[in-house]
Amino acid sequence: MSKPAAPDIAHTPLPALLEVVGEELHQLAADVERLHTIVELPGVRQSLRDAQCFDVLQGIDHVTQNLAGLSKFLANIATTAPDAWTLDTRSACDAVLLAALSERLKQPSQPRQANAGGDECEFF
Repeated sequence: MSKPAAPDIAHTPLPALLEVVGEELHQLAADVERLHTIVELPGVRQSLRDAQCFDVLQGIDHVTQNLAGLSKFLANIATTAPDAWTLDTRSACDAVLLAALSERLKQPSQPRQANAGGDECEFF
């Protein structure tokens, strides 16, 4: 009698991976959106009269919209991708420099830990 093979953690179901990447993009969009509070800092509102500063603020808004759109795009694709499709994510996850993000991508079935972004600091 043979022993059943252990599940290969490196082979991640595509729908779960797409969902996790979509959630990460959604969180990034929310984090970038918080940058708009910079406008309320002393002296910044006056600086917005400068076209270059205003363009930077519009750029932040554009990034937020793109991240939110990509998040929704991947979430929709995740709902239609076959569960049987899997990917070997080992080398891709090794390229991700933030350990917590890499772990979320390696094991997309694990829930994302709620935090304020201060649980990890990796200097370059």
